[in-house]
Amino acid sequence: MNTRNDHAALYTPIYDEFLLSTYDEYSQVHPKIYNVKEDDSKQVDIDDISGLGRWDETLEAEAGETEDPVLGYSKTYTHGKYTKTMQVSFEAVDDDEYALMKKQGTAEEMGIGARDRVEYDAAQILVNAFTVAGPDGQYGFDSDHPKNRDETGTTYDNLLSGAFSHDNLELAETAIADGMFTMKGIPIPITGKCILLHPTALRGKVKRVLSERALERPGTANRDINRFVGAGTTYDYEPVEWVYLNAAMGGSDTAWYIIFPWLGYLKFYWRQRPHFTSWVDEATDVYNFKGRERHSVGYDNWRFGFGSTGL
Repeated sequence: MNTRNDHAALYTPIYDEFLLSTYDEYSQVHPKIYNVKEDDSKQVDIDDISGLGRWDETLEAEAGETEDPVLGYSKTYTHGKYTKTMQVSFEAVDDDEYALMKKQGTAEEMGIGARDRVEYDAAQILVNAFTVAGPDGQYGFDSDHPKNRDETGTTYDNLLSGAFSHDNLELAETAIADGMFTMKGIPIPITGKCILLHPTALRGKVKRVLSERALERPGTANRDINRFVGAGTTYDYEPVEWVYLNAAMGGSDTAWYIIFPWLGYLKFYWRQRPHFTSWVDEATDVYNFKGRERHSVGYDNWRFGFGSTGL
């Protein structure tokens, strides 16, 4: 004979399956741009540290100069907890033997909500990077990031300007070349894939600029060559549209971003992936099924990318 506790325990793995089926139903964007990791600690502390600088010319029979790395800026990732609970009364189960099974749709909706939480949080890091300070005390996208803790007089700029266009993308490449340096002042070569991240409203503009059929620059009277296709391409761009960047989601319909995921500075930590837990509340006569997950998301170095508000 099943007890009430048995009922809850019996349905928890079933609801887990329903939740995860909708959580994974649609492709998520954040794994394309974030370094996603598992973590079982209370929090993650990152202390950025430089490599070494340019080699020194050394005369014969001399030992040469020694050099120490310099510290960057620290970043702490603190895992947040996110939940949603559904309940089924004892009376519902007493009167309908399929009452628990009929909660499939609710469990599926909870999976959709879990996916929404994760994507929203990841997108907000970029949306807020124009107005919220990062580890170095500057906005994520700013014009005066200090070179390192010791050489604050030298600054670098990862804030782009202007609406997305062929010409502004060309200017962005110049800004990247001028601003991508290590904490020791060595240029960082852009050798990996560049994610050209944008909201839905810029879909047409991005496709027109990066389309393989755009052999001539769109929207210009002189029909100049579009250098972002074919042999004229400097970087390996992958356009990625993200609805969570839209103004309707608290973002902007004009902002656009160039992200370097291979550098690993954008991080998403899973403390606990979405799952169900359950218990019986005898005081209120209900079965409780709680969807639960824990994660943290952010960046520990501004060199994760460049961004423009589009204005």
